Amino acid sequence: MDIRRFLADLKTRGVYRVAAFYLAGCWALLQVADVAFPLVGLPDWAISSLLMAAAIGFPIALCLAWLFDLTAAGIAETDAVSEDGSILLTPARVVEISVVATLALLVGYLYMERLSTTGRGLFGEGGPAVGDERPAIAVMPFANLSNDPSADYLADGVAEEILNLLSSLGELDVAARTSSFYYRGRDVDLREVGKNLAVSHVLEGSVRRAEGRVRVTAHLVDTDSGFRLWSEAFDRAYDDSFRIQDDVARQVVSNLELMLSERSRQILEDRPELNPEAYDYYLRGREYLRASPGAEALSNAITLFSRASNVDNGYASAWAGLCDAYLERYRLEFDPGDFALGETSCEKALSLSGNAPAVLVALGNLYQVSGRVDEAEEQFSKALEQDPESSAALVGMARNYESDSRNELAEATYLKAIQAQPNYWRAYIGMGGLLYRLSRFEEAIPYYERITSLVPDDAQAFNGLAAAHYLLGNFDRAAEAFARSLKLEPNALAYANSGSALFFLGRYDEAIDMYRQAIGLSPDDHANWGALGDAYYFSEDEAHDLAEPTYTKAVLLADERLLINPQDALTHAMLAHYQARLADRDSALESLAAALKLAPEDMYVHYNCAIALATLGDREDSLDLLKRAVELGYASKLVRLDAGFSSLHGLTAFEQIVNAM
Repeated sequence: MDIRRFLADLKTRGVYRVAAFYLAGCWALLQVADVAFPLVGLPDWAISSLLMAAAIGFPIALCLAWLFDLTAAGIAETDAVSEDGSILLTPARVVEISVVATLALLVGYLYMERLSTTGRGLFGEGGPAVGDERPAIAVMPFANLSNDPSADYLADGVAEEILNLLSSLGELDVAARTSSFYYRGRDVDLREVGKNLAVSHVLEGSVRRAEGRVRVTAHLVDTDSGFRLWSEAFDRAYDDSFRIQDDVARQVVSNLELMLSERSRQILEDRPELNPEAYDYYLRGREYLRASPGAEALSNAITLFSRASNVDNGYASAWAGLCDAYLERYRLEFDPGDFALGETSCEKALSLSGNAPAVLVALGNLYQVSGRVDEAEEQFSKALEQDPESSAALVGMARNYESDSRNELAEATYLKAIQAQPNYWRAYIGMGGLLYRLSRFEEAIPYYERITSLVPDDAQAFNGLAAAHYLLGNFDRAAEAFARSLKLEPNALAYANSGSALFFLGRYDEAIDMYRQAIGLSPDDHANWGALGDAYYFSEDEAHDLAEPTYTKAVLLADERLLINPQDALTHAMLAHYQARLADRDSALESLAAALKLAPEDMYVHYNCAIALATLGDREDSLDLLKRAVELGYASKLVRLDAGFSSLHGLTAFEQIVNAM
């Protein structure tokens, strides 16, 4: 091949010219795209995709120029090839070659720079990159400088609203609320905060309320240097104070020199009008809802959300908060009235705003509680599309997976919630509860212990910790934790668990007292009535005669629970247990079949169905289900202690089940 003749042909066919025009056009197109794409809301990887398309098209354009000779007479330059085939370096050719080389180098540099800033390239690990060059910020808890300590909710609310507003902007990475709020009240170097949270900037501030006015001071700090980039005080009448966070967010955007998309600009400019009184009630309600999940805190939250919705009937977030509070109380006390009120509140919130994150999470919780797992997953997914690190949505999704026996997904989602917000206690209590129900008691204990360090007055965490220690045989530590739980909050769960511990020890009279205390606090929970029925059933005194009416009450309450959630497999299994004790064989077998069909791999379902069959005298079938329950993880030491299996004691198969595990 004559390289000189080949190069001459490239010139003759106009390939050089096509290359020059193509590269120049790509350069101009990419410059325009770099400015225009963010303005219309397109992600950063769209520019990289355009660059990749241009790179792929370059050799195609050169091939077309070679194959389709456009150098007809009158258009192409005179062939600048000497008689011996050498290339004549005319001034025009020198300029042309220089332009082509320069453009090639510039476009090549842009290409490499673009891919390097996205970190992984177009098709590297993690898929399309979001652009690691975006500023990252943490919004710290604002200090309450008011004379009234109860105004802490206002300082937290202002900081949280600023955080939520900044999080909705696609051009900024914002540290999760619980990650930044971990530093509340701590004397820390903001440069260290920046390093720990991987943020380049920190927003801190204070709130002072007095005589009908609110003064908010905010500082934007560069975490590399520790210097303030911006500081300003906002002094407003209290009725107009909720607009301060909008002003602070705009100042952050301005000082970080963010180029906002049209969508982000609309978020900042088209903020909904809020009634200041309703907004104040809403903030206070959220503060209680984030607190320890006790009945008193939930009642306070319900009161405040109700006031917010009464003041402003069109306040969707207040209705969503009301829905969440009622559902949390239903999970705690199982009063069907709470579920009905939660459902009504969610329907109202949905009618006002079907796409607000708070509404999506509330709807997801409603569907999850009522067993509509597919609809719940859809709502949580929508919420996570808007905020992939939403702790409320992640915990809701994990609960939904757990209720559908997708335990691996539930565990992974709880872990994701913990990683997103390392100090979010609801994620820890969910994870601890999941591991406990899977009989992974040793693994559950660190999660419960973590909650007791985050929320030292959380009775539920101490109750879970006690139950895990009890099932591991650590009776002293279990008794200590049970006592701590009851001292912090004498709730139904703590009394019920204490009763179960006494029941397994054969101390039925003491267990009866504990179960009665549990029923006094949660009279609509069929499990407490069923447990009390068991204690009566095995009692040797006159209390034995009380078992039948107690089981009858448990059956009625279990039926009510199934009206709300027909997919509740454990309630079906426990209902079979109560019906068997009432000698209602046909109903018991029907409930048992429904439970096993809904949850064929749930150890608690198998265990309760095994008790029902043992009560009915079906020993072989009972042993089969009991063996499967232990294989699935049920603690074998409790099997021997449970009086419900006393009719199986001494059977070879029973001893093999207990001893083999």
